[in-house]
This record gives sequence, structure tokens and C-alpha cells, in this order.
Amino acid sequence: MRSQLDLDLDLLRAFVAVTETGSFTRAAHRLGRVQSAVSMQIKRLEALVGARLFERRRGAVVLAGQGEVLLAHARRMLALNEEALADLGRTAVAGGVRLGSADTASVFLPDILARFAQSYPRAQLEVRCDRSWHILDALEAGDLDLALATQRCGRSGGEVVRHEPLVWVTAAPHLAEQTVLPLALFAQGCDYRQAAMQALDGAGRHWRMAYNRTSVHGVRAAVAAGVAVAALPRSTVDRGMRVLGAEDGLPPLPDYEIFLHLAAGAPAAPVARLAEIIREDLGMAIGGPAVPIRAQAS
Repeated sequence: MRSQLDLDLDLLRAFVAVTETGSFTRAAHRLGRVQSAVSMQIKRLEALVGARLFERRRGAVVLAGQGEVLLAHARRMLALNEEALADLGRTAVAGGVRLGSADTASVFLPDILARFAQSYPRAQLEVRCDRSWHILDALEAGDLDLALATQRCGRSGGEVVRHEPLVWVTAAPHLAEQTVLPLALFAQGCDYRQAAMQALDGAGRHWRMAYNRTSVHGVRAAVAAGVAVAALPRSTVDRGMRVLGAEDGLPPLPDYEIFLHLAAGAPAAPVARLAEIIREDLGMAIGGPAVPIRAQAS
């Protein structure tokens, strides 16, 4: 009689970590282990299922055929494990996780929150989108567990988790030919509003305020309507928008950064996991492509 085979959740957890990070080294960092231990876990899992789970292609670790089959089962088993423990009151999700995000950083949240839900499906997640200084005030007041800010707001600290260009964009390229450039600007107090005005003034380029908005969605709406040019982070550029540059008579802009701040003290496990996902999705290697750019310069 053949002995019963059981899939070990620790092995599955290592398997999912390697799959999501694409690296044994990054998976080990996520799991708080050394790389050799993770490699050994994957070898044990491969021996257990009797199949090769990963292949190396151009230095990257990718799923083999049987790895694709196992992945959905592994995620479901880990989620069920977390759910069972939550029902028994054994997981550290009491009080939930409170995340604050600056408006322009919120474009990254859907993928980040979906990944977090896989790790803690029963966690009570509260997300607040606001201006950078407001969410940092809330963090310092103890009302948030972690915050994504796009401006320093006079604070020291904070970890830079994304670094990308700030670019000029429009849906109507002929606007760049106008003697007085119509601008869609963020509200007073925004660093990127100031950067756009200073860049144009420094280049001797005349401009006028066409739209004054508090949110990235409002600025993008003005651009999409074809009535203004705006300075936006490259990751927020939609299809149908054109990126403008020196050939259009526009000066260079400073880079856009996202800062991750955590509340003082040791974070609870769900908070630490969310911070880890943020680092990975936004590009822990600064300047790395966290998400595909949704529009190309014409």
C-alpha cells in the first residue's frame, strides 16, 4: 500500500515566494531565511511532487510546466490555512492594517492590495488617500501604520521605494506650439506644481494656468480633454497622451520619488508583509520598472 503524501505548507510558502519574487535571494529575504535554506526547501518540494518546478532563463527563475500547475493550488492552500487560523483567533490581524497613500502613489495600489489579500485574506485593511503632509501627520499621530508619501514635507527619514521621471504630457501636441503654454497644475503646496513653474520660468517659457486641481485624476482629466499640458509621473501617463520634451521646447523636470514611512516600533506581521510587497512592487532597485508604462512617447 502506497504511503500518503502530504504537501508541507512551509515548502509551499517558499515556492510561492520564489515564484512572486523571481529569485531565490529575494524569496529568502521575504521569508527571513538564508538562500541555501530556500533552495533546499524547493528541492524537497520537487522531490515530493516528483517534478521540476522552476527553470532558469537568462538569469531569471521562472515556473516550469508543473510549477504552473502547482501554483494555484499552493496559493489556495496557504489562503485556507490563514483563514482557518483567523477563524480560530490565531493570526495577528487584530485591529487591521491602516495604510495612507499620497494621491499620485495610489496608481500602484490595486496590485499591491491584491497581493496583500493573498497573504492575509481576513485582514481588515483601511486605506486613506490624501496629500503627503496629511498622511504623514496621521502616521505621527498614530492613526496609520504605514504611509506612501511623494514629498518629504520637511520630515527626515522615509525609505525611497520608487524613483522615476516627472514628464510633460498632453493629449494635444499642438498646445506645445502656443506662445503661452496652458498648464494643468496640482494645488498650492505641491512640490511638482512648483517644479513645473520653476522649470518653465527658468527656461523663459511663458505659461498660464488652465486648470488648478487637487488630485492626479483631475490633472489627468484636463490633459485627456486636450486643453492643457501637465507635469506628471511617468507611471500615471495613459494611452492617448504624448510625452513632450526638449524637441517641443519644454525644459527638463526633476525626478519623482515615493517614500515609505512606517510607524515607530516593531511592525505587526501583516504590516511588515504589506511593506515588503510595496518595496517589491514599486521597485526595490531604485529606478526599476515596477509596472509597465501605459503610454509611449511619440
